[in-house]
Amino acid sequence: MHRHPFDLVRLFLSLFQDLPPLSRALFLPGAVLLLGYPALSVVLGPEHEGQAFVTAFIAALAVRVGLGFEGMVRRMLTRYSPMRTVLFALAFAGLPILVLAAVDDPVWCQRMQSVFYVAIGILFLVDVVQGKTATAASFWPDAEMRGHLPNLTRMMVVYNFVFLLLNETMIRAVEVSHWLLFWAVLPVIGQMVLRAMVLTVINLDDDARPV
Repeated sequence: MHRHPFDLVRLFLSLFQDLPPLSRALFLPGAVLLLGYPALSVVLGPEHEGQAFVTAFIAALAVRVGLGFEGMVRRMLTRYSPMRTVLFALAFAGLPILVLAAVDDPVWCQRMQSVFYVAIGILFLVDVVQGKTATAASFWPDAEMRGHLPNLTRMMVVYNFVFLLLNETMIRAVEVSHWLLFWAVLPVIGQMVLRAMVLTVINLDDDARPV
C-alpha cells in the first residue's frame, strides 16, 4: 500500500500519463469567452470594458451550463423527485446568469467561480460529516464504484476547496484579462486533475484491500 507521501505524489503524477482524451466540448466555453471579450470590447468601446467582459462571460457560462445541464439533471434525479429536480436545476443553472446580467463588474464573474466550488464542496462536506455517500454516488453511479464512494466523497471536498483556493489566488495575483485565460483553460485542468485523483483513490483502495 502507498503510505509514504512521496509515493502518493508519484502515483498521482504518473496517472496523468494514462488519462483518456479530453472531450472537445471542454474547450468551447473558453473559446466563446476568448473570442467574445475582444470583439465586444471593440464594439462597446474602451469605456465599457466591464460590460464587455461580463457579457462575454455570461455567454461562455451559458455554454458551459448548457453542456453540463443534462448530466446535472441526471445526477439530481438520483436524489430528488422530478419536480424538485426541475426547480433545483433551473435555479442552479439560471440564477448565476441572472445575477451577472444585473452587474457590469468583472469581479462578480471571478467570484461566481468561487461560489461554485464552495457550493459543491459543502455538498460533499455534509456527506462526510453525516457519513453518507449520496452526492458521490450521483457522480459515480456504477456498481463497481460503490466501494470507493467514501474516499471519493472525501477527495471531492479536497478537490473543490483546493480549486477554490486556486481561483481566489488567481483573482488576487493576476490582472482580470489574465484571469480570463485561466478560466478558459480551467475545465481542462479541472478534468485532468479530477480524473487523476479518482484513479489515485481507486488504486489506493485496491492496494488497501486484503488479497
